[in-house]
Amino acid sequence: MLKDKKINFITSTDENTGSTRIRVYDLVRELKKRGYNVTINDSSKKSEIVVFQKSNYKYLRKRFFKLLFSNKFLIFDIDDLFFDKILNLVKYSDFVITSCEYMREQYLTFNKNIGVLGETPDVIAEDIPLRNPIANLKECKIGCFGTSYNITLIKKFNIKDVKIITRGGDIEWSRETVDYDIQKFDLIVIPQEKTPEGLAKDNCRMLKTLYLGVPALVSDIPEYVKLAELVNYPKEFIVHDGEDWNEKIEKIKSGEIKFDFDFEKCREILYKNYSTKVRTDMWLEIVSRHYTQHNLKRHLKKLFFHLF
Repeated sequence: MLKDKKINFITSTDENTGSTRIRVYDLVRELKKRGYNVTINDSSKKSEIVVFQKSNYKYLRKRFFKLLFSNKFLIFDIDDLFFDKILNLVKYSDFVITSCEYMREQYLTFNKNIGVLGETPDVIAEDIPLRNPIANLKECKIGCFGTSYNITLIKKFNIKDVKIITRGGDIEWSRETVDYDIQKFDLIVIPQEKTPEGLAKDNCRMLKTLYLGVPALVSDIPEYVKLAELVNYPKEFIVHDGEDWNEKIEKIKSGEIKFDFDFEKCREILYKNYSTKVRTDMWLEIVSRHYTQHNLKRHLKKLFFHLF
């Protein structure tokens, strides 16, 4: 039902920002392939649906409040938990899309119309070969990748002998090379704090790592645990409160903790649940449903005021 609607996405960041790449550019490309009328940072005058993707607040605010009292259906897409000025966009949007259930629960106080839509593996190509040869956990070259915030957690958890892929890191981050750089490691560590912000993190880095065929050692936050259950990932590779990361790694190296996992089957499951095609199907489903409900409510309000 959205095929006859013009949809405009508004963001202040580009494809070099992971969330914008997945939640705007990849999605828009797939929608265009299917014949939808979709634009990015175009004029919203003729748009029936306008999607604001979490980025620079000042940039979004100016455009958002211009449209607030229009008849347009306003969506706010957010994949990080914030309790600051950005809450205004959560409060006043017609529909909010979060990246995980925990974040949705935190924002329900401010807006009841919230859906959940996770990430894709965010790889250079969905048919990229799995890591070959299989990781050598006895040698165990350890890596980590992500933003500066993710990297600070390596120091906070005191995880030793880790090479970092990031801007200005041991290995310079590049969209074209990051997947191949990750595949050079035997183990990727993905620590996360159990703060509200940490608990609201989606599974994007774990998802990407497993999709590439590389073992991951991860914290036991909700989205990592859910993904592990989905693909039957070894429980020993989930680090719980009170466990020492370095001790765990030593047990992996010595073979005391064994890694028995089928990456080919894992990729099949991940593709079935997280591919760009599947994510686009889900986006269309939740947006169509809420757009219909929104228009019905608006129609009933008009009818009510007409009768009285």
